[in-house]
Amino acid sequence: MIMKKYSRWSLPAFIVIASTIWFARLNHPIATAAQNATLEPTETAIPLVTPTLLPSSTPAVRAAVDWSDVSVYKKAMKPGFEGDVDQFVNANRYLIAATLSFEQDAIIRGAERVRFTNHTSQTLKELVFRLYPNAPALAGQMNVTRVTVGDQVVQPSLFQLDSVMSVPLSQPLAQNASVELQVDFNVVMTQGLDASYGRFGYVHNVVSGTAWYPTLSVYDEGLGWWKSIPSPAGDPAYTEIGLYDVRLTTPADVTVAMSGKEIETTQNTDGTVTHRNVTGPMRDHAFMASKRYTITSIEVNGTKINAVHYKDPADPNVDGTDDALKYAKFAIQIYSKTFGDYPYAEFDVVQNPTPTGVEFPGLIQIAERAWRKGSAYLEIVVAHEVGHQWFYAMVGNNQVEHPWLDESLTSYTEFVYMRAAYPNGSQADDYIQNFQKEYAAFTGGGILDQPLDLPVSSYSTVAYGAIVYRKGPLFLVELERQLGGRDVVYKMLSDYFKVYRYKVATTAGIEKSFEATSGKDLSALFQKWV
Repeated sequence: MIMKKYSRWSLPAFIVIASTIWFARLNHPIATAAQNATLEPTETAIPLVTPTLLPSSTPAVRAAVDWSDVSVYKKAMKPGFEGDVDQFVNANRYLIAATLSFEQDAIIRGAERVRFTNHTSQTLKELVFRLYPNAPALAGQMNVTRVTVGDQVVQPSLFQLDSVMSVPLSQPLAQNASVELQVDFNVVMTQGLDASYGRFGYVHNVVSGTAWYPTLSVYDEGLGWWKSIPSPAGDPAYTEIGLYDVRLTTPADVTVAMSGKEIETTQNTDGTVTHRNVTGPMRDHAFMASKRYTITSIEVNGTKINAVHYKDPADPNVDGTDDALKYAKFAIQIYSKTFGDYPYAEFDVVQNPTPTGVEFPGLIQIAERAWRKGSAYLEIVVAHEVGHQWFYAMVGNNQVEHPWLDESLTSYTEFVYMRAAYPNGSQADDYIQNFQKEYAAFTGGGILDQPLDLPVSSYSTVAYGAIVYRKGPLFLVELERQLGGRDVVYKMLSDYFKVYRYKVATTAGIEKSFEATSGKDLSALFQKWV
């Protein structure tokens, strides 16, 4: 995710625009509500009831699944990385069948078959799903109408404003044992809904479907299942790597972009099309859909980059599609060289009503107003969101409780990009100095400085931008200064990526990794900054 702020300093045009990384959302109604809302849970368990809001037309998920066969998921990996899939036979597994229809509102009716393997050290008596659309951050509506564990219908309970669903297990699940569930659900995105910086909603005839299915939560050792309500001021999700097989049926004139790769398209007799999409190891699944979309593609390092853009640009003379592809291609090249290879066969760069940019595995949303030829802001938004493919998508973290682990590192990837894209001028140095000026203005303005490693809810909206998006990358610049230059920090991030690729990282983990690479005790620096 990228936040935007109009700079107050007089700098070259590129720097003024490209450094507008935070605060576009300060006056957004969701962000404003976040500062006033009470997010702590106050309710008790509510038994699941069948809603009467929608007619029942849930798609059927096929009866049996051979979970040991992961060959189809390898189609989503670029050559040489197919073997990565084999590590995730016993990861979270999702087979989802859903229909997207337009009935004034955008309606998803779906069913998912989920396989969960207990990798914790505990015997589990419940599984916990997140129903993210019901959280204040997304402001949608998800109804779960039926849950089965094995072949037995069970009665879950709902908590946290119906955004957390606890599924009881009649037989406790031992370590390394697996269980299979089916969950029937529907989702309503009211026309005009534009929540969480555009990540979820139905606006400008575009459906942004993210966190759109009941999602397994994460069990943290020593803490239990993660059940917090995410603050609307930041990213709302915390998930583990899994494999997805998704069949999404839409009207035939709707173009769909999804995390992963579309491997099969079926023309149905009722005028709809079913898109079958699979992923390699990915943290979650997102899709964008619109009659307005068309797709232009290029290739880089074995990965197909799809620019998913409007057929009806506001001004065809300044359409930014070619630039968006160029920036995404360069970013993937630079980050692959610096941190480690991008392993997936496809990557989608999607023009979207979002005010800035938002990241998902294999797919990024880019503001429609930034989608303009020659826009410096387009370049930096693309560079930032592509950086999230390394820090959030492949190296995961709890974005709600520890947002600095993805946002601060990804803001630093902007420096990596700028240094590579403009090696012979002062643009990169000016860009970093602008971060320093903005952070200094924040701390010099009488506002209390804060550590990096706090939950989103611990910051005001202004502080969230200043600390996580400004102080965080400057911490890595300080490491450059103290440890002998940028190459040392690049190597630290590369090693960190290798250790935590497809895993969930922690602050203690990144400190340990950085110390192992640098050979230095960094505890004092982490204590001061983090």
